[in-house]
Amino acid sequence: MSEPEVLLPTGGRLEDLAAAGNLPVFGEPQLAFAAALARALTQSADARAHPELVALGFWLRPAHLRALVDRQRARVEGAWLQPRGLCFHVAPGNVDTIFVYSWMLSLLCGNRSVIRLSSRDSEQTRCLLAQLAALLALPEWAEIASRVMVLRYGHDEAISAQLSAACDMRIIWGGDTAVRALRALPLPPTATELCFPDKFSVAVLDIAAVAALDDTALAQLAHRFTADAYSFGQMACSSPRLVLWHGGPAAARAVAARFWPAVERRVADFAHGLEAADAMNKRVAVDLLAMERPGVHVLPATRSEVQRVWLDAPAVLPEAHCGGGLFHEASFEQFAQLAPLWSRRVQTVSQFGLGAERWQAWLAEGPVGGIDRIVPVGRALDFDPVWDGQDLWTAFTRRIGWVA
Repeated sequence: MSEPEVLLPTGGRLEDLAAAGNLPVFGEPQLAFAAALARALTQSADARAHPELVALGFWLRPAHLRALVDRQRARVEGAWLQPRGLCFHVAPGNVDTIFVYSWMLSLLCGNRSVIRLSSRDSEQTRCLLAQLAALLALPEWAEIASRVMVLRYGHDEAISAQLSAACDMRIIWGGDTAVRALRALPLPPTATELCFPDKFSVAVLDIAAVAALDDTALAQLAHRFTADAYSFGQMACSSPRLVLWHGGPAAARAVAARFWPAVERRVADFAHGLEAADAMNKRVAVDLLAMERPGVHVLPATRSEVQRVWLDAPAVLPEAHCGGGLFHEASFEQFAQLAPLWSRRVQTVSQFGLGAERWQAWLAEGPVGGIDRIVPVGRALDFDPVWDGQDLWTAFTRRIGWVA
């Protein structure tokens, strides 16, 4: 077994983390630390260069976190909540900041955490770790620093097995292969586990609503769509990969001819981080899809960052998607046409122009096999304590029952 690289805190030891006590659920020290991290991210010029870190800082702001905590306190009023204990977080390699959301909710619930980062590196991760290191080195945050450890190591089963055997809860964020490999490692009999495997997300746009937008409003919609799709190179599970137009195919193509140039203009100014290899991967993916599946039409691309494929019938095709600005596209007229799409693989539906009443009427027709969340376009990457249909507040705490 090789030794993992300890990234945070300096000089940290797993033995000390395991021996540290838990903090109170929703304690003031944790809320104060979150506020300090929010300030550090929003005031750092380096952090502000990365939209993902700006979004994280905004999510951590005191007003937002306290609102989340107060809402949960109201839900569990009168209950005796306790932390789970030591949580082992396995972060994905494709979304640099997800480990902080996971860790912060765990910390707010009073838990200690050991976090395994992917061996992949990025500017965002380096910047985030630098901000965390500076904070955790301060004496006022010693209580927090003693209850977290951030590690980096490759696919070393022995290390993961050791950490799994020591934890009270394991949280796996990653692809199906990583989830299967880690779930094979035993946990203590009293430990619990949450898994967040590969998911696929969809944007649903109403044709009439988009067609009614003037140029300024259309540019704003394109701005929000681009943030959803191009952050993390379209590799976040909640980033839309299939665009569904609500209406007829002719009308869909007409409004798409106006929508996509607006997206392209926004992408030109967006820090998407795509490389030449992404364009090649998309080319291969669309050619294979066109050869292997009928009713597929590869649309001409005017920018390498935006590649579209029209599907004669709506379909969720995760195996034919590589991210990097590739969009499958189709139209539908009745929600019933989409019923076969909603497998458990579908996570987020970001929508525009379809009011809550229409969604509620459709959802009331019967059980839906998939869909974890429905959000406005521009909110697909907003993290929430209920994720993939699982309540993280509840998962990170245990409740002491009481019978009088």
